[in-house]
Amino acid sequence: MILYIRTEANRVTATGHMMRCLAIADAAAEKGIRTVFIVAEECSERFPQERGYQTICLGRRWDDFAGEISVIERLIADRHVEMMLIDSYFVSEEYMKAVSKMTKTAYIDDLHAAIWSCSILIDYAVYYDLFDYQKEYPDTKLLLGCNYAPLRKEFKDLPVKQISKTVKRVLVVTGGTDEYHFMKRFTETILARRDLFAGVEITLICGAFNREIEEIRKLSADCLAEAKTDAMRIKIYPSLPTLKDAMLETDLLITAGGTTLYEMAACGTPGICFSMADNQLDNVKGFAARDLVWYAGDIRKDFSYDRLIEMIKELMQNYVERAAVSEKLRALVDGKGAERIVDAVIHYRSGL
Repeated sequence: MILYIRTEANRVTATGHMMRCLAIADAAAEKGIRTVFIVAEECSERFPQERGYQTICLGRRWDDFAGEISVIERLIADRHVEMMLIDSYFVSEEYMKAVSKMTKTAYIDDLHAAIWSCSILIDYAVYYDLFDYQKEYPDTKLLLGCNYAPLRKEFKDLPVKQISKTVKRVLVVTGGTDEYHFMKRFTETILARRDLFAGVEITLICGAFNREIEEIRKLSADCLAEAKTDAMRIKIYPSLPTLKDAMLETDLLITAGGTTLYEMAACGTPGICFSMADNQLDNVKGFAARDLVWYAGDIRKDFSYDRLIEMIKELMQNYVERAAVSEKLRALVDGKGAERIVDAVIHYRSGL
């Protein structure tokens, strides 16, 4: 069996779709299933290729799914595609109908923007129960809830996180892009509040498409070189192969909404989240409504860096609250979602 995955990663879509698809591909490989990635533009090729996956580049504009229909139909026919997983917020109903007429399809849907033609529908979001999927998809295999969160295999079977009474490490993550310059402005803010972060190591994961990382390094130059244990220290990375170790080691996480929230749940790492795109709103609000994170607002309209600093300060002083949230998070996600998705695809293909 060959699993074909159609997705994208660029400065607009960021890397979240690609990362969760790579997690599914890794889970498929463990079961002897080969995966081939299909992308529109060359910039998306490097992610699966770096992990050793064959990649087909269509040489088209990444968001023109309507114009891609005839191209993908030829590819399905020529390669005798039996199963295709599609992960993009930019697909059209016409595109999904065309592909589903030619092969079995799985679609990752956490926006509920339409009723999609597909064989398998995946919504692992914490808020999936807001939608009446059973009524809307009577003939579709449904994979619903956080048990299907497609995380990389290193997030399985993690040790119980020990919550430190004193916050000594803070991890800050924005995802693949940073359109609203959060990391730079956050750095400026904490540099102005060094007294609060004395003795704290702050790690900034700026994202693969962040264009300001060198500016952030220059801003932080004295803290990067600072060796005193009672001073604030800053570490800066464009990205990491995995966030697992950083999340397990940190005492407090600050992150944009997205797949990172499910990774922090698997790790049991307490944190503060904010939204920076419409497709993150339901996610962050869903976590916040269940008291799984502290929500700092939407960076585009109701966000304050001073308020964020006050939230960090409050949590640094509240060990009991951090420990309680850590326990709730670990109960939500076990890290085996990608494996469950692959099992469902295998069973569906086999008619089981």
